[in-house]
Amino acid sequence: MALKYASVLSGDMLLGDIEAHIEWFGQVMRMAFFPQSVETTIFEIPTALVAWCVDAAAKGELDETAVGQLHRLHDELADEAAKYVRAAQGGTEMTLEAYNAVEHRLLAYIQQVRRIGEDAAGSSMGLDTVTGLRSVAGMKNEVARELDRRDRKGDPFCICNLEIDNVAELSQQYDRRTMEEIYAHVAGILMKSTRSFDDGYHLGRGEFVLCLKHIDILDACSVMDRFRDQIASTPAYLDGSFDPTHVTASFGVAEPIPGDKIDDIFNNAKKALRRAQEGGGNQVVHWKEQSALQEYAQEVSVFD
Repeated sequence: MALKYASVLSGDMLLGDIEAHIEWFGQVMRMAFFPQSVETTIFEIPTALVAWCVDAAAKGELDETAVGQLHRLHDELADEAAKYVRAAQGGTEMTLEAYNAVEHRLLAYIQQVRRIGEDAAGSSMGLDTVTGLRSVAGMKNEVARELDRRDRKGDPFCICNLEIDNVAELSQQYDRRTMEEIYAHVAGILMKSTRSFDDGYHLGRGEFVLCLKHIDILDACSVMDRFRDQIASTPAYLDGSFDPTHVTASFGVAEPIPGDKIDDIFNNAKKALRRAQEGGGNQVVHWKEQSALQEYAQEVSVFD
């Protein structure tokens, strides 16, 4: 069934919620960093928009997955803020790391509010109906925001390009409906394992992109290796069959470096993915900057 979105989710409602959360964030930070100079009662986080969206999703007017994500991010933001306020009131000195932890949650929540607004307005930046992940339409714009944040604040992030191994052969073996079950199976593992503020996209035909936030290349590769193992060890039961079907996936991970443009990041992740596939698949490879001579030597070795 096609998604239905509520036309009454106005821009004023969304903007009002974002402004209310920014005001709340300022109050929380004052309480955390200057506990002696403000009231000790926690300033309650705004809940009106989340409650409205949950009700709209129950009526089929908003996508349940997107609203569920919004709800989780909202709860995590409230919990993170309350934790640091309690610590400050107990005498613990706050740090920049503590500030960043709450701010990252706030930015992730605001981004999800904007996405729901774009979807409700009929934007193409919606969900992929096969997998439940984000569709590819808005991917570059959203990654551009992360790149801008990295340039301004130094927040690290990584892009992972992954693809189901031997997908062409699988497509010859199974019909379109069954292949979509395989795509959804892999996407389900990714969605279950990915943090609520990370982003996942289905590019089509078993190829995916993950945007992993606040993480460097080494930690990202470690996380992706865990995902790789989960995909390889979790069987799919296709079309109601009791016979398990096993698939694997290859992963290419890239972290932007100074001067990188959007296309550079995606191209580097794609290069790492191709190296993982050329190495036999079912592995994680991260992109490393190389000289032109090194790249040429590697390309020649592929054809030897």
